Amino acid sequence: MKSDPSNNENSCKRFLFTAFYTAFILAFLFISTAKSWLPAIGHWFSVQTKIASAKVIVVLAGGGPERLCHGIELYKRGMAPELWYTGNKNPVETRSDFMDSELALNFAVRQGMPRDKIGLLPSTSTFEDGKAIEALIKERRINSIIIVTSWYHTRRAMNVIRRCIPDTNAAVYISSSTNLSFTPDNWWRDEEGLVAVVNEMIKTALYWRRYGIAPF
Repeated sequence: MKSDPSNNENSCKRFLFTAFYTAFILAFLFISTAKSWLPAIGHWFSVQTKIASAKVIVVLAGGGPERLCHGIELYKRGMAPELWYTGNKNPVETRSDFMDSELALNFAVRQGMPRDKIGLLPSTSTFEDGKAIEALIKERRINSIIIVTSWYHTRRAMNVIRRCIPDTNAAVYISSSTNLSFTPDNWWRDEEGLVAVVNEMIKTALYWRRYGIAPF
């Protein structure tokens, strides 16, 4: 028995109408509720702790100059007597968006930091940052540390460091600079912010899969 072409045509039209209507509703809900859940994503990635005086400040390489500038500011406020900067590898290996460690060191000195109060840690990734910080804490018997990074990177950084130093009993504080063109409340409206947060989503999932470091 042959099917009626008109029935097939009507079914196709109904399917297209339903698909279009569903897409329209989803798009409407997406746009109308964006101001609620997009900031929530930003605030979820941003982990801030109350900071106290510590033995050292460690600035995580990457991001932009705001990380190092914020670390220097904390040092000048007397929050710690030393500042360490990660990423002390060949510039080709670090892939830093800001500068390699030697340039960072020179920048800090120009900003008024004493050369003998700045140290460099070898790393090329957040996970290697954690291992380098673990070695520093154990070697120097450090009992408190302030970690400085960008706000969107704080959750993954804190989880990595906590994974690396569970047996040290060191107090870990985390602080991020507010000197960025985007915040947790408006990151999707800024091209740099959109790229940074989406990139962080991907890396967070990657670290969970590769290293078993859950994001919560």
